[in-house]
Amino acid sequence: MAIPPIGLDLREREHEGVHTLSLGGELDIASVPALNAAVNRLSPDRTQAVRIDLSRLKFMDSTGLAAIVHASKVCEQHEYRFSLVPGSPAVQRLFELTGLIDVLPFESLDAGVQDSAAEQA
Repeated sequence: MAIPPIGLDLREREHEGVHTLSLGGELDIASVPALNAAVNRLSPDRTQAVRIDLSRLKFMDSTGLAAIVHASKVCEQHEYRFSLVPGSPAVQRLFELTGLIDVLPFESLDAGVQDSAAEQA
């Protein structure tokens, strides 16, 4: 198993067919391979939906944005539902500037807050 890059805290959880990837720290050129590997490891037998939680993410660059788009395309190919929990204003700004805010499916912020609280419990 690969050692996660410094700066990215990737937590995976599966519950009733929903695979949640919770990202914390930095999603950049050094850490994108870890997210891509997690997406590529998803089991078609156990996955109905993929949810990427950006609420703990502090920084994301354009390679991180590309990895999110890649994840959405992988989900589309496998017919998984795909959703994102919004990140900080700085992270969300990238989605706004690129127009992806209107293309990618974002959940309510409350869903991310509830999920983060459950992780810490």
